[in-house]
Amino acid sequence: MNSSPPVQALPARSVPTFWIHAQFALIGVTTVLLGPLLPTLAAYWGLRDVQSGYFFSAQYVGSTLGSLISTWALPRWGFTRVCTAAMLILCSGLEVFASGSWHVGLVGIFFCGLGMALAIAASNLGVAASNPGRAASALSLLNFAWGLGAVACPFVIAIGLRYLSLTHLVPVLGILPLLFAIRFATIGSSGKTSTPPTPWKVAPFALITALAFLYVGTENALGGWIATYAKNFSLTSAGNAAMAPSAFWGALLLGRGLAPGVLRSHSERTIYRLGLLTALLGTMLILTTHLVPLLLAGAAIAGFGLAAIFPITVAVLSRELGENSKRLGGFFFAIGNMGGATIPFLVGAVSTHSQSLRVGMGLNLATIALILGISAVFAHRLAFSGKEAS
Repeated sequence: MNSSPPVQALPARSVPTFWIHAQFALIGVTTVLLGPLLPTLAAYWGLRDVQSGYFFSAQYVGSTLGSLISTWALPRWGFTRVCTAAMLILCSGLEVFASGSWHVGLVGIFFCGLGMALAIAASNLGVAASNPGRAASALSLLNFAWGLGAVACPFVIAIGLRYLSLTHLVPVLGILPLLFAIRFATIGSSGKTSTPPTPWKVAPFALITALAFLYVGTENALGGWIATYAKNFSLTSAGNAAMAPSAFWGALLLGRGLAPGVLRSHSERTIYRLGLLTALLGTMLILTTHLVPLLLAGAAIAGFGLAAIFPITVAVLSRELGENSKRLGGFFFAIGNMGGATIPFLVGAVSTHSQSLRVGMGLNLATIALILGISAVFAHRLAFSGKEAS
């Protein structure tokens, strides 16, 4: 296990906490934007499920590239400059997204993914490094802010579509990242370091990135397809279907809000395993029920179970890499984003091939089981911590 000291703090000591968390709330909105918009987009452009799946791939291919760029940009630019650039890229993606054909939409969502990834990598790594004794709790609170945006997104879209057309609603959202870009630009550069690299172990890093690939893909496949699944399941309206992801993201938000308290009384390893088992049960309920209330309950159970998985994974990464997290952490996020590009697309492809979205959603059951298996078999190679200090 790598016991190297953590990389120097990037944002937490030099940027007001409000702006870090507010930015993450906005990223939460834009990350899950495709889910509640997908039924409307499919009708607007006449898309099949496999074509809809390309949007997830475009977003997470962009995110993969953004994560890789962060490994070069963070040591040179610092946190605030990276976030300024990230918000400008996100703004441009949203302005382009609904301005033309669905092919233009793919370009727009690609740039959205690129901008979000730069901000996500910088903020997660910075917060983890700034809180070495309670990284999982601090990251849970950061991602709690992300969850606030994710939960608000379906409501924003459902209400917005009542008053604005698709081609006007998305550009209006694009104004928000521009405001953040201006704010970060006025703070000045922070977080630039020249700390020399220290030794790190390849095997734990490979395991952590594999878990990231499976987790990010699973979370985004469940959250991204649940609105379409609910619409097909109950033949409800697109507006009501857009509210279905709230059950998933709301439970995820609740779990991340409770995580800091739970981490003070239970080890990360215990919470990680129990969370995966809970998500497994929730996904099984989604796939087997024929009642809408139970479908929503299953989505909530799955979201609650997944809540602490990503913050704990990033905390383990920070401990394993130490000072190297700023230089290598981007590869972790890039691999995770490859999962986000691959698994939701496979759900759509399997759905189209089998003519059943239920069959496609069954892939999530397999990926959660695989995460659980890997984390159990190789637990001794991962730097899970015990109870956190109060």
